[in-house]
Amino acid sequence: MASPYGHHNHHPGREEEPPRETGNVHHTSHSGGAGGGYHHPTTTVHHVSHESQTASHHHGSSNKPTYKVYCRAETNHCLSIRNGEVILARANPSDQHQHWYKEEEFSTRVKDAEGLPSFALVNKATGQAIKHATGNTKPVRLTEYKANHLDESILWTESKDTGENYKAIRMANNISLNFDAFHGDKDHGGVHDGTTVVNWEWTKGDNQRWKIVPY
Repeated sequence: MASPYGHHNHHPGREEEPPRETGNVHHTSHSGGAGGGYHHPTTTVHHVSHESQTASHHHGSSNKPTYKVYCRAETNHCLSIRNGEVILARANPSDQHQHWYKEEEFSTRVKDAEGLPSFALVNKATGQAIKHATGNTKPVRLTEYKANHLDESILWTESKDTGENYKAIRMANNISLNFDAFHGDKDHGGVHDGTTVVNWEWTKGDNQRWKIVPY
Protein backbone atom coordinates (compact mmCIF):
# COMPACT_ATOMS: atom_id res chain seq x y z
CA MET A 1 0.00 0.00 0.00
CA ALA A 2 1.38 3.41 -0.94
CA SER A 3 2.05 5.74 1.94
CA PRO A 4 -0.53 8.56 2.15
CA TYR A 5 2.31 10.92 3.04
CA GLY A 6 3.82 10.88 -0.42
CA HIS A 7 3.37 13.20 -3.38
CA HIS A 8 -0.09 13.29 -4.83
CA ASN A 9 -0.78 15.04 -8.11
CA HIS A 10 -4.27 14.53 -9.48
CA HIS A 11 -5.16 14.95 -13.10
CA PRO A 12 -7.45 17.98 -13.44
CA GLY A 13 -11.01 17.43 -14.59
CA ARG A 14 -13.28 19.59 -16.64
CA GLU A 15 -16.09 20.26 -14.22
CA GLU A 16 -16.39 23.35 -12.09
CA GLU A 17 -14.54 22.93 -8.84
CA PRO A 18 -16.09 23.39 -5.40
CA PRO A 19 -14.83 26.33 -3.31
CA ARG A 20 -11.35 25.77 -1.92
CA GLU A 21 -11.41 28.09 1.06
CA THR A 22 -11.24 26.92 4.64
CA GLY A 23 -14.83 26.86 5.81
CA ASN A 24 -16.41 27.39 9.18
CA VAL A 25 -18.91 25.37 11.08
CA HIS A 26 -22.16 27.26 11.34
CA HIS A 27 -24.56 26.22 14.05
CA THR A 28 -27.93 27.53 13.03
CA SER A 29 -28.95 28.37 16.57
CA HIS A 30 -26.67 31.40 16.18
CA SER A 31 -27.57 34.34 13.98
CA GLY A 32 -25.05 35.75 11.57
CA GLY A 33 -21.39 34.83 11.27
CA ALA A 34 -21.96 32.11 8.70
CA GLY A 35 -19.11 33.30 6.51
CA GLY A 36 -20.44 31.72 3.33
CA GLY A 37 -18.50 33.98 0.94
CA TYR A 38 -16.16 32.23 -1.44
CA HIS A 39 -13.24 34.61 -0.87
CA HIS A 40 -13.34 35.14 2.87
CA PRO A 41 -11.72 32.18 4.60
CA THR A 42 -12.35 31.79 8.27
CA THR A 43 -11.61 29.27 10.95
CA THR A 44 -14.35 30.46 13.28
CA VAL A 45 -16.29 27.69 14.97
CA HIS A 46 -19.47 28.47 16.88
CA HIS A 47 -20.14 26.17 19.81
CA VAL A 48 -23.58 25.48 21.17
CA SER A 49 -24.90 23.55 24.11
CA HIS A 50 -25.30 19.85 23.50
CA GLU A 51 -29.03 19.43 23.90
CA SER A 52 -30.14 15.84 24.09
CA GLN A 53 -31.98 14.54 21.07
CA THR A 54 -33.85 11.29 20.86
CA ALA A 55 -32.17 8.67 18.69
CA SER A 56 -34.63 7.42 16.10
CA HIS A 57 -32.97 4.09 15.45
CA HIS A 58 -30.72 1.33 16.56
CA HIS A 59 -27.82 0.42 14.30
CA GLY A 60 -28.94 -3.19 14.20
CA SER A 61 -32.34 -2.20 12.85
CA SER A 62 -33.03 -3.71 9.45
CA ASN A 63 -35.50 -1.00 8.48
CA LYS A 64 -33.01 1.85 8.52
CA PRO A 65 -31.63 2.47 5.02
CA THR A 66 -27.96 1.89 4.36
CA TYR A 67 -25.84 3.45 1.66
CA LYS A 68 -22.93 2.51 -0.53
CA VAL A 69 -20.22 5.07 -1.17
CA TYR A 70 -17.99 5.03 -4.24
CA CYS A 71 -15.95 7.42 -6.36
CA ARG A 72 -16.09 8.21 -10.03
CA ALA A 73 -12.60 6.81 -10.62
CA GLU A 74 -13.87 3.26 -9.99
CA THR A 75 -17.57 2.66 -9.46
CA ASN A 76 -17.13 -1.07 -8.76
CA HIS A 77 -15.24 -0.46 -5.51
CA CYS A 78 -17.10 0.76 -2.42
CA LEU A 79 -16.14 2.42 0.83
CA SER A 80 -15.44 -0.20 3.49
CA ILE A 81 -13.45 -0.96 6.64
CA ARG A 82 -10.58 -3.42 6.73
CA ASN A 83 -8.06 -3.94 9.53
CA GLY A 84 -9.21 -0.77 11.24
CA GLU A 85 -8.77 1.41 8.15
CA VAL A 86 -11.20 3.07 5.76
CA ILE A 87 -10.54 1.63 2.32
CA LEU A 88 -12.18 0.89 -1.01
CA ALA A 89 -13.06 -2.76 -1.61
CA ARG A 90 -14.57 -4.64 -4.52
CA ALA A 91 -18.30 -4.07 -4.42
CA ASN A 92 -20.09 -6.77 -2.45
CA PRO A 93 -23.62 -5.91 -1.28
CA SER A 94 -23.57 -8.82 1.20
CA ASP A 95 -20.53 -7.37 3.00
CA GLN A 96 -21.92 -5.38 5.93
CA HIS A 97 -18.66 -3.39 6.09
CA GLN A 98 -19.71 -1.76 2.81
CA HIS A 99 -23.03 -0.60 4.28
CA TRP A 100 -23.10 2.87 5.82
CA TYR A 101 -25.71 4.80 7.74
CA LYS A 102 -25.98 8.47 6.87
CA GLU A 103 -26.60 9.97 10.29
CA GLU A 104 -28.16 13.42 9.93
CA GLU A 105 -28.98 14.06 13.57
CA PHE A 106 -27.28 17.47 13.58
CA SER A 107 -27.90 18.38 9.93
CA THR A 108 -30.10 21.36 10.75
CA ARG A 109 -27.83 22.64 13.51
CA VAL A 110 -24.41 22.19 11.93
CA LYS A 111 -23.82 23.42 8.39
CA ASP A 112 -20.69 24.16 6.40
CA ALA A 113 -19.53 27.51 5.00
CA GLU A 114 -21.93 27.14 2.07
CA GLY A 115 -24.86 26.40 4.34
CA LEU A 116 -24.98 22.72 3.37
CA PRO A 117 -26.15 20.22 6.01
CA SER A 118 -23.74 17.99 7.89
CA PHE A 119 -23.91 14.25 8.40
CA ALA A 120 -21.88 11.39 9.81
CA LEU A 121 -21.08 8.15 7.97
CA VAL A 122 -21.47 5.21 10.35
CA ASN A 123 -20.51 1.68 9.41
CA LYS A 124 -23.24 -0.92 9.83
CA ALA A 125 -20.85 -3.73 10.74
CA THR A 126 -18.71 -1.90 13.31
CA GLY A 127 -20.80 1.04 14.52
CA GLN A 128 -17.81 3.31 13.86
CA ALA A 129 -18.02 6.75 12.29
CA ILE A 130 -15.50 8.13 9.82
CA LYS A 131 -13.44 10.81 11.55
CA HIS A 132 -11.51 13.69 10.02
CA ALA A 133 -7.87 13.10 9.15
CA THR A 134 -5.29 14.92 11.26
CA GLY A 135 -4.40 17.07 8.25
CA ASN A 136 -3.98 17.35 4.51
CA THR A 137 -2.77 14.12 2.81
CA LYS A 138 -3.44 12.07 5.97
CA PRO A 139 -5.81 9.07 6.14
CA VAL A 140 -9.29 9.46 7.57
CA ARG A 141 -9.81 7.75 10.91
CA LEU A 142 -12.50 5.78 12.73
CA THR A 143 -14.15 6.37 16.08
CA GLU A 144 -17.08 4.87 17.96
CA TYR A 145 -20.30 6.62 17.00
CA LYS A 146 -22.26 8.02 19.94
CA ALA A 147 -25.82 9.08 19.25
CA ASN A 148 -26.99 12.38 20.76
CA HIS A 149 -23.38 13.56 21.05
CA LEU A 150 -22.19 16.47 18.92
CA ASP A 151 -18.70 15.65 17.64
CA GLU A 152 -17.58 17.99 14.89
CA SER A 153 -14.69 15.69 13.95
CA ILE A 154 -17.10 13.16 12.40
CA LEU A 155 -19.29 15.63 10.52
CA TRP A 156 -19.01 15.91 6.73
CA THR A 157 -20.92 17.67 3.97
CA GLU A 158 -21.48 17.03 0.28
CA SER A 159 -20.60 19.77 -2.20
CA LYS A 160 -22.82 20.89 -5.02
CA ASP A 161 -22.89 18.64 -8.08
CA THR A 162 -19.45 18.41 -9.74
CA GLY A 163 -20.84 16.56 -12.77
CA GLU A 164 -23.08 13.51 -13.24
CA ASN A 165 -24.32 13.97 -9.68
CA TYR A 166 -20.90 13.20 -8.20
CA LYS A 167 -20.00 15.42 -5.27
CA ALA A 168 -17.04 16.17 -3.07
CA ILE A 169 -17.32 14.91 0.51
CA ARG A 170 -15.52 17.36 2.75
CA MET A 171 -15.06 18.25 6.40
CA ALA A 172 -18.01 20.27 7.64
CA ASN A 173 -15.67 22.67 9.43
CA ASN A 174 -13.04 22.83 6.66
CA ILE A 175 -14.48 22.31 3.20
CA SER A 176 -11.05 22.64 1.59
CA LEU A 177 -10.24 19.06 2.68
CA ASN A 178 -12.05 16.31 0.80
CA PHE A 179 -12.47 12.54 0.67
CA ASP A 180 -9.74 11.28 -1.66
CA ALA A 181 -9.09 7.74 -2.90
CA PHE A 182 -5.33 7.82 -2.46
CA HIS A 183 -3.52 7.54 -5.80
CA GLY A 184 -6.86 6.54 -7.28
CA ASP A 185 -6.49 8.73 -10.36
CA LYS A 186 -5.40 7.08 -13.59
CA ASP A 187 -1.98 8.75 -13.54
CA HIS A 188 -1.16 6.98 -10.26
CA GLY A 189 -2.50 3.54 -11.08
CA GLY A 190 -6.16 3.98 -10.24
CA VAL A 191 -8.36 2.52 -7.54
CA HIS A 192 -7.73 -1.08 -6.45
CA ASP A 193 -8.97 -3.38 -3.71
CA GLY A 194 -7.49 -1.88 -0.54
CA THR A 195 -7.05 1.71 -1.75
CA THR A 196 -6.93 3.94 1.33
CA VAL A 197 -9.06 7.04 1.80
CA VAL A 198 -7.36 10.26 2.84
CA ASN A 199 -8.30 13.92 3.14
CA TRP A 200 -6.84 16.08 0.40
CA GLU A 201 -7.23 19.55 -1.02
CA TRP A 202 -9.53 19.76 -4.02
CA THR A 203 -7.73 18.86 -7.25
CA LYS A 204 -10.72 18.04 -9.50
CA GLY A 205 -9.75 14.36 -9.76
CA ASP A 206 -12.31 11.61 -10.33
CA ASN A 207 -10.96 10.02 -7.15
CA GLN A 208 -12.38 13.01 -5.25
CA ARG A 209 -15.88 12.83 -6.74
CA TRP A 210 -18.25 10.59 -4.80
CA LYS A 211 -21.76 9.25 -4.68
CA ILE A 212 -23.65 8.17 -1.57
CA VAL A 213 -26.54 6.05 -2.83
CA PRO A 214 -29.05 3.77 -1.08
CA TYR A 215 -28.76 -0.01 -1.37
